Amino acid sequence: MRLSDDLAARRRLYAMPLVTAPAVMVIDIPPHLAGQGLALDRYYIVMIETNEELAAFEAFLTADRDALRLPDLLDRKPSCREARAIGFFEFAPPEPGWPWILLCHWPRRFAQLFGADPDALARDAYSMEAFEDRDSLQSALKAHIAVFGDLASVKIIPPLPGTAGRA
Repeated sequence: MRLSDDLAARRRLYAMPLVTAPAVMVIDIPPHLAGQGLALDRYYIVMIETNEELAAFEAFLTADRDALRLPDLLDRKPSCREARAIGFFEFAPPEPGWPWILLCHWPRRFAQLFGADPDALARDAYSMEAFEDRDSLQSALKAHIAVFGDLASVKIIPPLPGTAGRA
C-alpha cells in the first residue's frame, strides 16, 4: 500500500510566500480516516523547508508499505530555519475548496516555553491553524497579535511574485 493512493491522495503544496517561510503541504484526509486532532477535522498540515525535504516527503508518500501510517516524516524533524521574531504567515489556498492556513514561526527562545511536549510545535518551531475563509483567518490573527498588546510591532510583507498569502 502507498499513502499516496488513499490517505494522501488529495494534497496540495502551498508555495513559500517568502524565502524565510516554509512551504506547506496540506493533505485532505479521506472521511473514513479523518476526525478530531486534524485541522478543520480533516487536514494534515506539513511544513516543508527545502526542495530536498519535498522530494523526500513525496518519496515517503509513494513508498510501498505493509500498513497505513501517519504522514509524519517531517513532523518532529527540527526546523533548519531560525526566527528572530514571532512570524505569522498567511497561506491562501492554491485552488478553490482548500483551506486558508495561518502558520506561526516561533523563535527558539519562545518555542522553549512550550516545554518538552513533542506535539506542541511541529518541527520544534511552528504552530498552525486552518480556516474556511480569509476573514476567519484575519480574525484569529488579530486575536493572536492582541495578546501581545503594546509589545507587538506589526509589519506586513507582501509575498514573492507568483505566490499567494502574506507574512
